Amino acid sequence: MTWMAWVARRVALLAAAATLFGCAVRHGDGWLEELRQREATLPESRMIGASDGAFGAEVPAIRSGSVVTGEQADMLSLDIGSDSPIECALYHDEVESASTVQTMAEQVFADLEERYGVAVKRSIVDFDAGLAGPSPYLELHWQYQTDEPQPVFGELEQMIASREGRSVYCVHHENGYRDSFRRVVSSLIETIRFAEYDTLRPYYTQVALLSSAGQRFGYSIVSLTLDDDGDPRVVLYSARLGRADDGGVTARDVTEVEHASVGGVLHDKMLTDYRDGEVARSLWLEDLAGAGWRVSGEVDGGKLLAVFEQPQLSSWLGDASYFRGMMTLPADERTVESHAWMPEIDADQSVSRTLHLFDRVDGQHYRGSADVGDWRQQLVLDPQGAPVSSTGTIAGREVSAERVFVEGALY
Repeated sequence: MTWMAWVARRVALLAAAATLFGCAVRHGDGWLEELRQREATLPESRMIGASDGAFGAEVPAIRSGSVVTGEQADMLSLDIGSDSPIECALYHDEVESASTVQTMAEQVFADLEERYGVAVKRSIVDFDAGLAGPSPYLELHWQYQTDEPQPVFGELEQMIASREGRSVYCVHHENGYRDSFRRVVSSLIETIRFAEYDTLRPYYTQVALLSSAGQRFGYSIVSLTLDDDGDPRVVLYSARLGRADDGGVTARDVTEVEHASVGGVLHDKMLTDYRDGEVARSLWLEDLAGAGWRVSGEVDGGKLLAVFEQPQLSSWLGDASYFRGMMTLPADERTVESHAWMPEIDADQSVSRTLHLFDRVDGQHYRGSADVGDWRQQLVLDPQGAPVSSTGTIAGREVSAERVFVEGALY
């Protein structure tokens, strides 16, 4: 059993232990809706933490029992006055947010089917993405019922967030208390501090929320640190949720790590693409000392090895530098032809792009675009050349990204 599966099993068992309280059987009219409208009268926020000082947070709830420590995560229970507590896993590292939420839910529903011996019909009421302090989160709300002869009705609320180089996952398995759950977990995410922060603190971070047709479904993070040579290391991470045809949830987590020069010229890049908890693509792009570029790795279970010629490729930081430089040019000179490696479009070749900078949106921001053939990403850029918002078509649907947090300076 992998460490993620172990944590999923542990939290699922904690949630399933509350099944008799969190679920309900049919009796009369209107009872289920009444249960699902319940909210808790939360206490004043108070400090909670581990007895060894490993973490501390301020939440409107009471810590229930002691913190259970584990090799990969610590377990925390929060009492809000409902029959079942909120259960949280405080990971010792960052995990794939979307895949973890999906894995946890699947484990709970599998345990319910084992417990009752009948099928569980589930449906997603809603999913969302947001920000608690500087920390982005995903939220997923389920309703379910078991088959006859004795139908049981329940709800499951999940949230996961990235915080100080670690992940915080919480679940509440009970009908109702949705706003109470969100308030308590948001407070935990926003205020939690860990005694140890092993990850190198970035000198620049920005967070954007992803949406399509008005539905927020994910987030992206860009963070910059310096590598051992003093050059920028750019980490780009995105987490996305969707509805599956079988009533479940789809999950995708993409991590890209770029090493670049201070000016943004790409040195190498790694990409890992998780889809529904499985690695769909794992690729490495490396500079062959001026002799071209080599791409190696796996795509959909098959091996990929390709070499292509291209003297220079741009990184995320390079694009920002291009846009920033164009802000000092006359309007008729604000176009740059560049090349980049964009596996979403072509994994074994570079792509040729045209970057445009248009008019000012206001005193601080410009409109811009990045064009690859017929594909266009429309952008709003800040004075550093970093995207404040973007709109483009991905897999046949229009996806927008709106920056909601930024800290630090690129240059």
